[in-house]
Amino acid sequence: MSASTWLAEATAVFVKEWRSELRTRYALNTFGLFAVTTLITASVALGPASLAPVERASVLPVLLWLILLFTATAGLPRAFVFEEETHTSTALRLAASPGPLFVGKAAYNLALTLALEALVVPLFLILFDLAVASPGLLALALLAGGFGLALGSTLVSALISQARGRGTLFAVLSLPILLPLLLFSVQLTRLAILGDAPGQTVEALLLYDASLTVASMMLFPVIWNP
Repeated sequence: MSASTWLAEATAVFVKEWRSELRTRYALNTFGLFAVTTLITASVALGPASLAPVERASVLPVLLWLILLFTATAGLPRAFVFEEETHTSTALRLAASPGPLFVGKAAYNLALTLALEALVVPLFLILFDLAVASPGLLALALLAGGFGLALGSTLVSALISQARGRGTLFAVLSLPILLPLLLFSVQLTRLAILGDAPGQTVEALLLYDASLTVASMMLFPVIWNP
């Protein structure tokens, strides 16, 4: 397959996903409601005055990534479930090769994840009156962490798409994949808030993203066409 054909298939899948999403607005509505509800609840329970300065740098990065994780997992797992529910997975297998299909789905999930971060992070910083000493490092943490979150969720969604109890399976299967990613992302976010040197945290996060990308591209054809 030529590079232009490969890219055209991936783009077609990406466009199809957005057309379907704009018709149903399932993920967008889920993200919006879950994110706003969680942020309001957290801000009321843990407002700016309830945490000491030292505690804020330790607790708030963890809270931010937990909100992003649970909000994302409310919508991202439907990447391949929708085709199984509508009985169009066979047509999708015939229409697109596994590689472009996965990339198109992952790009769609990444776009959703970045939109989620654009909604949650500014509100989080405002509600908790949180100053960031290194905004560029925070942006890098959100981009790299969001990339891994979208990629890992897409792969797990393909694994659970034909199974029963998908919600439980997603939580069980995604934990070993996303836990290292979240730990690196939380640490990098903490360093961005404090303004400390990132050390090897950036390299570790980017290396994990790269490893997850290679593993996903190798495993997905086996998962999608067993």
